[in-house]
Amino acid sequence: MLVFLTLVPVASAQVKPLRGVALVIGESQYANLTPLANPANDARDVGDLLGDLGFDVTAVRDADQRRLTRALERFAEDAADADVALVYYSGHGIEAGGANYLVPVDADVSSPEAAGASLVPVAALLDDLSRVVPVTILLLDACRTDPFPAGQTIVLPGASAPVVVSSSGLAPVRGPTPVAQPAVANDSLGMVIGFAAEPGRPALDGAPGENSPYAAALLKHVAAGGSSFGDIMTMVSEEVYLKTRAQQLPWTNSSLRRVLQFGEVPEAGQGDEALIRDGRRALLMNISTAPEATRRYVETVAESEGVPLDALYGMLKVLGVDTSDEDALEKQLSEGAAQLKALMETRPGAVKTDTELVRLAELADKAQAEGAIDVALRFREQATARADELDANVDENEANLKQDRLQIGETYADHARAASLNFDFAGAATLWAKAYEQVERWDPELAFIARWNEGRALSKHGQYQGDNAALEAAIAALGDAQRLPGARAADMASISNDLGMAYEMLGESDSSPDMLLKAIAAFDDAIVRYPEGGIDWAGAQGNLGIALMELGDREAGTDTLLKSAQAFEVALDVLDRNDEPLDWAQMQSNYGSVLLIIGDRENDPERYRQAADAHTAALEELARDKVPLDWALAKNNLGIALARLGEAAEDPEVIAQSIDAFRQSLEETPRDRVAGRWVGTTNNLASALSSFGQRKGDGASLRDGIAAFQSVLEMRTREAAPMEWAQTQRNLAIATKKLGELEDDDAGYEQAITYYRAALEVFTLEDTPRDWAQTNATLGIAAYQLAMRNGSRDTLELSREAFANAYRIYGQVPDMAAFFEDRIAEIDAALGR
Repeated sequence: MLVFLTLVPVASAQVKPLRGVALVIGESQYANLTPLANPANDARDVGDLLGDLGFDVTAVRDADQRRLTRALERFAEDAADADVALVYYSGHGIEAGGANYLVPVDADVSSPEAAGASLVPVAALLDDLSRVVPVTILLLDACRTDPFPAGQTIVLPGASAPVVVSSSGLAPVRGPTPVAQPAVANDSLGMVIGFAAEPGRPALDGAPGENSPYAAALLKHVAAGGSSFGDIMTMVSEEVYLKTRAQQLPWTNSSLRRVLQFGEVPEAGQGDEALIRDGRRALLMNISTAPEATRRYVETVAESEGVPLDALYGMLKVLGVDTSDEDALEKQLSEGAAQLKALMETRPGAVKTDTELVRLAELADKAQAEGAIDVALRFREQATARADELDANVDENEANLKQDRLQIGETYADHARAASLNFDFAGAATLWAKAYEQVERWDPELAFIARWNEGRALSKHGQYQGDNAALEAAIAALGDAQRLPGARAADMASISNDLGMAYEMLGESDSSPDMLLKAIAAFDDAIVRYPEGGIDWAGAQGNLGIALMELGDREAGTDTLLKSAQAFEVALDVLDRNDEPLDWAQMQSNYGSVLLIIGDRENDPERYRQAADAHTAALEELARDKVPLDWALAKNNLGIALARLGEAAEDPEVIAQSIDAFRQSLEETPRDRVAGRWVGTTNNLASALSSFGQRKGDGASLRDGIAAFQSVLEMRTREAAPMEWAQTQRNLAIATKKLGELEDDDAGYEQAITYYRAALEVFTLEDTPRDWAQTNATLGIAAYQLAMRNGSRDTLELSREAFANAYRIYGQVPDMAAFFEDRIAEIDAALGR
């Protein structure tokens, strides 16, 4: 019988039909070892699959050592005139002495000698087949945990000393290279060896009565056709990886010298099921090229949120794993996990009755379950087109018929959910608005849900795109949702929390405090409504802390900042470090950030020490290999705290520790991949280098700091980020003035004055009184010192004006007022006033 197999030469379109033989072995009923539930099922189903593909199949079930050995010998003899020989083994297997062995059902563990004599070596089978058949395929679904008793030793045949049986998994098998193996025919085309798990790792047997994960993946992908056998085995590996939630990853070693294909190439346009199948296969191939760091992060997010790996990788495929902005990727992945979790937990809505809508919805759900998010979106789009047709028909024939309107609305809602999983939040918002229009008259609760989700989608779009108009529209939609008759009391706290986040995002870019004040009021309302002491309540406390920190950072004094710290402390009292390690660590990091700002205001080194402790604690839970960007952010925050601590203590060695922390952070946040993070951390590094240079009298460090500030300004423009641009100008002024002092050079003072005056084009008394006063104060000092050097009356006038401006704020602080009064008096005397 000819198999539907072909071998394609590497540089040729020529194909050759092949004859294939297969030996399928299933060992379940062990007499002296733990029986296995599924090898009988696995062998039966794999044998049927190979038979359907055209192999001549020999099946062996529950064979003892004599029968198994004889079956292998006969198979090697029968394979002599075949083109492809395939062996599938499901059962116990072990590694001992660096070699792998099959374990027959009568394996005897009564003594080391008996145990060794019971085993059937894998290497002998490979050697026999490689000599007589051009292509050998060995699939070992046998990497299960060591079946022998703990500490079991065996004496291998021909050996005198016992060896220990490996506790888990099989050893890697290297297939013989045809041209180098003695007695191997020159026309041998190579070998494929597939393991159910990586070498040295155990594999899963699967639920009783079903197939092992490896067998199930083989059954799913081998028969599909259309791909090389190498690609098929890659798909099998990733299928097992997904189905076992990253517990098991098969391994394949291949020395094939031709492209081997199973089955007939499927014809194009085979229908909707083929789209889903091809979407799944494309996802698996995409996963196989994902960097290890990406895999670890996806696994961490999936485990943390309790969502399928398939869908998260599906989102990565849509977004593109080669994105240059890892920061945005991780944020979107976390957000996508939350969207997916919400979708899994709640699917409210009307029952569809239109046959086509039902069909398309089922196809979309199936594609989504397979992780083919892009394919699911296509079905949702088709369903929406059908809903548009129904909408037109309803308008024409039976306006506002309830059942039709509800199913149309639910179709729009389904598409909106899929669009959110694809991070098309603008499209999702439009679809939720259409859903609202359909159900508003007929179902108040569905209308409320649609309006609420429209607001959420607009808020996410505004967050990711920096679209303030979308944020304003989100606030309007969320406010409407609160007032709708179908609004559910249980959801009012969540809506207030959503409103707070939209207000807070608007407030970040608004020099006025109005939006931040509204955010604080919304978070306060959410806290009152949430059950006290719960996770959601703690989350709202954390959000309140962020808004208070944003507001307090713009104000003089520490009252608002102390309230922010208290909110973070309350949240940390609720969050369990063991149950929510990442949330707990993030809250610790936020807490450390506000303590740092308070330390700046109070000039209190103890606050800096507390901030450093908080960030150090966060780093204990943020593993660099799993959440590299979160780790980098915490390193950056720790560096800020250490820099402040070193400056307060006049200890350059502590500042040097901060420089090291910033440089470590930058290893995970390079400019070409995470531009936003790079800018912030480089700015902090520049400040630390400048501070170190000042205290050590080190001109090289000062120049390094100045260069770093200037590189920051290449990306931090006045138009895009005016506040940050002004702060960097001020930092440059401080560094260049110090370098001028160190090198006794007026140019340093003059450049500093230029930078200070640039910063004051943004800092104003009305919007940023603290920054305005601080910049005026330091400008006054620089101008005064330069005037004392060059005797310039104009520079002295500039100094007096700056000191007078600073006095408008600092004159209210008793300990500082005298300094400015004395400076102004000295300048007036020098000017003859």
